Amino acid sequence: MAPAPQPAQLTDLVGSLKRHWLVVAVMAILGLILGVLASFAIPPTYDATTTISVNPMNADPLSSAVDASKSVSMSTEAGIVTSSKVAKAAADTLRSTYGLSTEQVRDATSTDSPDGSLILSIHFSGDTAKQAATGADAVAQAYLTLRRTEAAGQVDRLVTAANTQLGKIRTDSATPAYANGLAQQSLRIQANSLGEKIARLSSFDLNPGQIVGAADVPTKPSTPGPIPLGAAGLFLGLLIGIPIALLRKEEEDSEIGGVDGLHAIGDQIVLDGTKDTNRADTWDIAAFMLKIPTSIRTDGPFVIMVDAEESPGRAITPGQELVDALARRGRSARFVDAGAINEGKISRGWPTDKKRSSWAGEIVVIDTTHTSSDANKVALATRSDSVLLARSTTDDAAALRRLAGLLKSKGVDIALTALFPASHHDVVAAGR
Repeated sequence: MAPAPQPAQLTDLVGSLKRHWLVVAVMAILGLILGVLASFAIPPTYDATTTISVNPMNADPLSSAVDASKSVSMSTEAGIVTSSKVAKAAADTLRSTYGLSTEQVRDATSTDSPDGSLILSIHFSGDTAKQAATGADAVAQAYLTLRRTEAAGQVDRLVTAANTQLGKIRTDSATPAYANGLAQQSLRIQANSLGEKIARLSSFDLNPGQIVGAADVPTKPSTPGPIPLGAAGLFLGLLIGIPIALLRKEEEDSEIGGVDGLHAIGDQIVLDGTKDTNRADTWDIAAFMLKIPTSIRTDGPFVIMVDAEESPGRAITPGQELVDALARRGRSARFVDAGAINEGKISRGWPTDKKRSSWAGEIVVIDTTHTSSDANKVALATRSDSVLLARSTTDDAAALRRLAGLLKSKGVDIALTALFPASHHDVVAAGR
């Protein structure tokens, strides 16, 4: 049964980025160039601000009480500033110089107000610094004019209504129905009340506010320049380039191919057996190259971990091939198939001290070819004296790179990697 696919490790990602750093660099440089070019292609925009102090005007001029918190809603005033009426009035002022339409003025206008204050800031975005400052002042003036006009209109309507009622009282006072003294007294009271209302209306404060801070001509545009846009483009290029590098699949990533492929993975010592017609010859050299003590200590074994990819049709495992090669050199070794050991045992610390004591004085070759978990392979490698990897040219380079990275992260050195030619089964499968 084929081993379950291993999850991507951090070492895989780092290794992929190192191999495809050129892709990341190209995307980052491309993003930088596009960002700088965009800074020259985007028309500059200038922002200016005019500040207004809003005067509280009672919604009902006939009321004697004026409560600023109730008579002024700053959100309502902000809505008036950005209304079509104000935009049209400001556009009429700006049209002769800048040719701005009502919609353009409205789109260029924004407002804000500090919480709990009667200060209204009017912002205007223009194509030039002068246009921005002039536009902000024009919108502010149009707002004040509109607010004053509407307040004056309301007062005029109330005065007209009061005068109409006063005229009716005068007419009624001359009719027989109001000839008695009580009726006349009532009419006089009503007339006096209306007279007082008209007097209050005539003195009502129609000043909606004043400009407390005229717009200054901005000295630099508000749109980002080449440096911030270039930095943004560089960052965006990295965000695009890194996933491309991680997902990039190349032919050399799928198969080892040769000794150069193994060196690219980072192996320290590679035995090239691709020209050997007999695998046993390669294993004889591997057994010779391994640094095995001439005498094994009596308090423990010398453990060699051998790992290879499973290959259908292979008569014996690489671990047994190494045991046979050692035998040809006059060194006996014990073969242990880690695939036959419960993986739970391995993860908990197999081989145990008791097991190692039973192997004392022996060379023990632990074959992890049939062990599906890379984590267990690394665990066994940390408990071994030497690690040998056996791979063919058609084996999975990405899987080997992952395992090599995990071993390196645990401080385990690969003593030797033996590279064999593709098996007959692999050649037939490739031909299909």
